[in-house]
Amino acid sequence: MRLIPIVALLLLAAIALPVRAAGMNRCIGPDGHSVFTDQHCEDVGAVVRPEPAPAFGSTSPQRVHVHVHDCARTAGDLHDGLESALAAHDVNRIAGFYQWAGISSAESADILKRLQAIADRPLAAVRLLRRHQPTDENGDQTVASTQPSQAIAIELVQTRSGNDPTPARTEFALTAYMGCWWIRF
Repeated sequence: MRLIPIVALLLLAAIALPVRAAGMNRCIGPDGHSVFTDQHCEDVGAVVRPEPAPAFGSTSPQRVHVHVHDCARTAGDLHDGLESALAAHDVNRIAGFYQWAGISSAESADILKRLQAIADRPLAAVRLLRRHQPTDENGDQTVASTQPSQAIAIELVQTRSGNDPTPARTEFALTAYMGCWWIRF
């Protein structure tokens, strides 16, 4: 008797497997809500979800692809990853280190423009800035500050362009969130 429910569950799972493996379509139903289906949108009385409107000043829709990477577990990992992304002039990788939590769509467009401008500039240095440690009159660290100083920011030193050697400095605040280190303006 117990074998019948187990066989029935296995049979249902086997039937559902091809459906799950098939491509899914995101459609808009007549009530305006999203409908996810493995069928054509028209077959379920819905329409194809339209592409988002182009960004202001753009002639085509822009897609932001954030490079998937392991999170930066330490401020040093964040420094190294950000330095590599800047050297490659890859705004998507730079955006992958930005803490986007709590950012609205309008704010994210502005931030992405700022990150793109940073990605376009020639890189001179990436510095991890640390909290100043108290010292005594001889310049030695006080006993209370024997722990390593905490990283608080990352400073980028770049030139304005290949033709303009004027330094451009950008400072990102560092924040720890969900076990990872992130940058923020």
